[in-house]
Amino acid sequence: MMTLSKLFTFLMFLNASSAFTISADHSRSQTSIRRTYLLMAAVTTPPPPSAIEQVKISSTNAASPPMTSTSNLPSQKQLSDMIQSSNSAPSKIPPKSTNVASGNGIMITDIHYDGDVPKTESDEYVVISNLSNSPMDISGYYIYVATTGTQGPTFTFPRGTVIKPGSSFRVYTNEIHRETGGFSFGSGKAIWSNNGGLAVIKDNNGKKLGEYKYKP
Repeated sequence: MMTLSKLFTFLMFLNASSAFTISADHSRSQTSIRRTYLLMAAVTTPPPPSAIEQVKISSTNAASPPMTSTSNLPSQKQLSDMIQSSNSAPSKIPPKSTNVASGNGIMITDIHYDGDVPKTESDEYVVISNLSNSPMDISGYYIYVATTGTQGPTFTFPRGTVIKPGSSFRVYTNEIHRETGGFSFGSGKAIWSNNGGLAVIKDNNGKKLGEYKYKP
């Protein structure tokens, strides 16, 4: 028969063997889990880019030139300079003619200043023309000699005087010619100097329409 001490010793041996087996299995299990984790980490982690790819990307970014505008439009400063230049440029105004009087289409177009009649030169005359496209009522319009710088002999058109477009009237120094209007200054002596002079025409409100300067 097995004594009590031997039985106790046998039980202790079995217990120790079981513990060793459990410990070994546990160690192998932890090692397997660790290997599995490392394998999964290796699969899911993307590999770093190779040195060649890094150099290629870097060189591509460095070689890209900055974008520049190729527009031919002038800059804001150029536009400002152009505007200032155009504003400062003197405007060309055509010289005013001193030989034609003009207003609302009624003009002095000629002066026959050297008459054929001896001494009185009664056949002198000044020509008034309507250069507009409409008939013009020139009632109250007046013409005067301004050779001396002041208002000299004056003729005023009577009420109801209408001049057709493209037509002319003559105002004689001291003659009546119905075919040219029948107008006269009624002066007993010459009024238009043979050395040159000036005639002025004004409307019925005294507004100067123009003047006619003549020279021999």
